Amino acid sequence: MKNIKIYLILAVGFLAVAGCQKDDIQTFDVNSPGVVFPGAGDAAIYKGYNSADKTYYINESFLNIPLSQETYTIDFPVKISGVAVDKDRTVKYKVIAEKTTALPSQFQITEAKIPAGQQYGYVRFVLSRDNALDNLSVKVSFELVDSDDFKVGSNEYCKGVLNWSNMLPMFPASSFYTRTYNMIILSPLTKLSTSVSYYSPIAHKAVLDALGWPVNYWPRYSNSFEDPGTGTTTILGAYYTDLYARKLQKYLDDYAAANGGKRLMHNAGDGQGIVIQARVNGAVYNPNI
Repeated sequence: MKNIKIYLILAVGFLAVAGCQKDDIQTFDVNSPGVVFPGAGDAAIYKGYNSADKTYYINESFLNIPLSQETYTIDFPVKISGVAVDKDRTVKYKVIAEKTTALPSQFQITEAKIPAGQQYGYVRFVLSRDNALDNLSVKVSFELVDSDDFKVGSNEYCKGVLNWSNMLPMFPASSFYTRTYNMIILSPLTKLSTSVSYYSPIAHKAVLDALGWPVNYWPRYSNSFEDPGTGTTTILGAYYTDLYARKLQKYLDDYAAANGGKRLMHNAGDGQGIVIQARVNGAVYNPNI
């Protein structure tokens, strides 16, 4: 009798577990697919995803269009995790006001959709030229939300930021590019950080000028084998050494000498208003220079 009770308890327990497992199975409804921003797996074409803060960035400049053009249309990419269908579908979003610095007069979002038959779509921004952006950048922070056509596919791929100005456009925000910046620019971040929190257009331009790189060039950092001739790590055929940072430091010192001791300062990011410093060997970050 005792054995029969034990068997009954085990049988009931097994059925309960089986029932729970059946209830926990998530089914995929092709009529309600997920929508996300492109991620790390899309980096061959869509290079804006930053894994450090799980945000997709686009960085634009009115330098990319003729001076006679007063508006600049940017299609911010989105994609679906389901199947394409034969009709346009609407993507919904929410602008995060407390993280947005652009004025309503500086941008308009005109449509957001996945076109018929496509896996990728866009949130379309129309930016208005503004002379105030000659010396500063602005941004719109927004996130995807559920719509009648889509559910948000993942919390890791639902945040987007569009930055723009009339100045130099930022390099792609993916990790290999941001590490190059943090290897050269000194900040509280480590040199291998993938964060863009201390990025500023002025510091970016200072690096380009100091190293003689063209405006449309920014190398990927690669922690690969050392070059036998120099003992340094490769960056797309160039070689990163302390010399890069020292060239930047000389550029910054020369600028100060030519401008009555006034030093270049970051004009954006967490270091805004702080003197730009080069990550030469042994340097210690000082926000009070």
